Amino acid sequence: MINKVSIIVPVYNGEAHIKKCLESILVQSYGNIEIIIIDDGSTDRTRSIINRFSKEDRRIKYFHQTNSGPSVARNRGINLSVGEFIAFIDADDTIDEKYVEQLVSHMLSSGSDLVCCGYKDISNQGILFLSDFNFSKSTSLHSFMDMVCNGTGGVLWSKIFKKEIIEDHKIRMKKNVFMCEDLIFVLEYVLHCKTFSAINQHLYNYNRLNQYSISSNITNSYLNSFITVWKYVENIYLSTNHSQIQTNELISRKVQEMTLTIIGQNIKEIYKLGISKVIFNIKELLENPYIECYKEKFSTEKYLYKPFILSIKRKSVPMIIVYGSFYFLLKEMKKIFNIRKKVTL
Repeated sequence: MINKVSIIVPVYNGEAHIKKCLESILVQSYGNIEIIIIDDGSTDRTRSIINRFSKEDRRIKYFHQTNSGPSVARNRGINLSVGEFIAFIDADDTIDEKYVEQLVSHMLSSGSDLVCCGYKDISNQGILFLSDFNFSKSTSLHSFMDMVCNGTGGVLWSKIFKKEIIEDHKIRMKKNVFMCEDLIFVLEYVLHCKTFSAINQHLYNYNRLNQYSISSNITNSYLNSFITVWKYVENIYLSTNHSQIQTNELISRKVQEMTLTIIGQNIKEIYKLGISKVIFNIKELLENPYIECYKEKFSTEKYLYKPFILSIKRKSVPMIIVYGSFYFLLKEMKKIFNIRKKVTL
């Protein structure tokens, strides 16, 4: 008997992308799927688009709910699923035709409890072929957890899960977290995996062209949620007898990344927000007690970026803005250069 795969798609006001997303799912080479769409209170044409598809394909199961957030939507999808395996797809993304087939095939042949694949990062700068998982050497639980915590390793997409593990250990999305909630879910799932593996194919298409997504508008208002996430992560790591020193190093790196992201977002929007608001936001950020705990551990091996990190440690906001503008300009130029180089090759 062919195992059924439940594909869970949460959506909110996704009229611009849901059509392409569903089309990519419906043409999957693996036929035994159910498509569970949880509409989280859309007010645009999302419902009518999905209804049109559901009339033509009975594998689509559409549910509408009052806007409650992606965690509640995904949890409802899990509760409604009947497949042995579960895959999550974001409504503004698409998947290659053999996405489900390849993940299921590898899960069965390898006996893995979790299988990951690479993805195509699609942005205004072009397309990058990426993967957060390298299994060239034998991988321990802790090294795999580190991979999950790096890059996009902690997202739900580009992975296939076993429903049995999720249910047996009552793993669900945290309702009190609205950023990186999928990272906590993946880490909690990994704790109960005996084996995990990855396939060297880029089968998921991650759409970063959506300028109105949460990830493109990170501000200080998301700070408390990030802190909540990394407190969860710290507890998960320590529950596996992971070294306290190494755990602190991981959290410190993530706090630094978060700090740079929020500073960068403010600097990018300096003309929109105004210099006074940007100064206020950065001061508020650096005075946060959680940031204060890790700020002195911020570091970089890149000589050009050292003044920027030093200005953050000293909480010199004018210099942060000056060096930050230079830092993020160099970062964008490097990204564009790498993409052009990859295309040329």
